[in-house]
Amino acid sequence: MRPRLALAAGPLLAAVLSLQGCAGPAARRRTAAADASPPAIVEVGVAPKAIDVSRQEQAAFHFTLVHPAAARVDVVDDAGGVVRRLGLGWRTAGRQVAQWDGRAADHAPVPDGVYRYVIIAEDRSGHRAVYDPSMETGGEELSAWAFQHDPNTGRLQWVMPKAGYVRLRIGVGRFPLLRTLLDWEPMEAGAHAVEWDGKDASGLIDLRRHPGLAITLSAFAMPDNTVIVRHSAQRATAEPGGDAAYPPAFRQPAAYLHARHRRAACREAGVGGAFPGARRDPNGLPLLNGIVPVRVTVEASDARRMTDERFEVSLFEDLTFLFEEEDGATPFTYLWDTSHLTPGRHLLTVNVLGYADHMGVRTVPVMVEFAG
Repeated sequence: MRPRLALAAGPLLAAVLSLQGCAGPAARRRTAAADASPPAIVEVGVAPKAIDVSRQEQAAFHFTLVHPAAARVDVVDDAGGVVRRLGLGWRTAGRQVAQWDGRAADHAPVPDGVYRYVIIAEDRSGHRAVYDPSMETGGEELSAWAFQHDPNTGRLQWVMPKAGYVRLRIGVGRFPLLRTLLDWEPMEAGAHAVEWDGKDASGLIDLRRHPGLAITLSAFAMPDNTVIVRHSAQRATAEPGGDAAYPPAFRQPAAYLHARHRRAACREAGVGGAFPGARRDPNGLPLLNGIVPVRVTVEASDARRMTDERFEVSLFEDLTFLFEEEDGATPFTYLWDTSHLTPGRHLLTVNVLGYADHMGVRTVPVMVEFAG
């Protein structure tokens, strides 16, 4: 279920500027006055921090030019491609604003995601100031404030100290992991809430009052110069931004593991669990007796990524640890001895745990028959 979000304007930021001199003729002709007053960009911010394109919301990029200059704002996707260039032309010194409607250069809505804005100012002598603190900000682990879980309603709520990416996992003790409610969802600073039905990913287990219930919220900060784009109804149609004009957002080694991952690939994996050759009962559940093969697979769209980062396979029988293989493969087959189980319905849970902290989960109900 998608969280209900409280939109909040980001604070004004003091810009860290890179000043580049031009080695061409224009630089050699610059006047003493130009030397004394190169372009500078300060007091940068965006409001709101998140926009819904379906509701025709717009983000306003605010900044101040210390001296007159030609200015523009480049809106950049996760891969570094420019999706929109907002040219402002020549501007006098003072407060500036550029509006962005969440659309690409061809006016098609961009996909859901996090976009960073880069501000460039250039004077008549060729001096440039560039505001892009993405290499210096973001990536640190965040600790949510005031986390609460109401077991009666299933409501989970917390406060984000700053804008970041959030993962919310449900499990029992350390393992098994049973559901991912938020899979690195971008969220702005402020209060957030998720309505949880109390069930695992299969919908078979009610966990709200389970004595071993473990809820884990992980988060890391996004760069300061970012805006979140969402669509409540309208589908995104814009193509990616094309050839990368800028480096990826987290260019420097980031403090938090997931900040180093490509956003498109930083997600939980799809997992399958099957019982080859097993008969089915009238309700479609596999009928098991004695030693039976369990075939575990990682979905094709995730298989290469998970194989490259390496993963382990863990199996749980009615939420109790059964088996672990640290050098996982897809497909993977385990011979499950069901002879000690009482006849009737049981659950087999599969956890695929990547060494880069991605996971996949699958819980399958089965019927164990009388022996013999």
